[in-house]
Amino acid sequence: MTLYDARGDFIVGPTLPLATRKGREIPNEQRLQRSPIEMAARRNMVLPRHPSARVRSLSSVYNCMGMVFASRRTWIDPEHLYMILEDDDYRRVLHEGELVRGDLVIYRDEEGHVTHVGLVAEVRTNLREARWEVIVLSQWGEVGEYFHHIDDVEPNLGKPTEYWTDRI
Repeated sequence: MTLYDARGDFIVGPTLPLATRKGREIPNEQRLQRSPIEMAARRNMVLPRHPSARVRSLSSVYNCMGMVFASRRTWIDPEHLYMILEDDDYRRVLHEGELVRGDLVIYRDEEGHVTHVGLVAEVRTNLREARWEVIVLSQWGEVGEYFHHIDDVEPNLGKPTEYWTDRI
């Protein structure tokens, strides 16, 4: 059953059977798709503020954790991130230069709470500025899924602080 409050905002919905490789349940909640008009309006608010952002999809069904760990089907609270990383045998990557497509970028707010996760879509060398450029694919809450520069996200999504991989 899906529940909404008096204003029509989502409260709670059905869950998917979802577990880590070690069999621990991953709590989640499925949400309904917002209207195409509402999603287009959200996109039109986001893009002018984020010059590197390119739309991949305009879905509100899943969040960033659901994109990465549940094939774009549900919302998973970031508080479950480290359980998933541990049970699914991820390991920490210490430097941007070691990243490859498919690795994870973890974002935190100023208080240190995990706020967002994205997938590395591309890593390239910027020789002119002598630095790595990392392009990430991530779902921005109910705003849609975007390709973007690693640092070019909505402020409430935090800043990139860690990198993880499931590569051997």
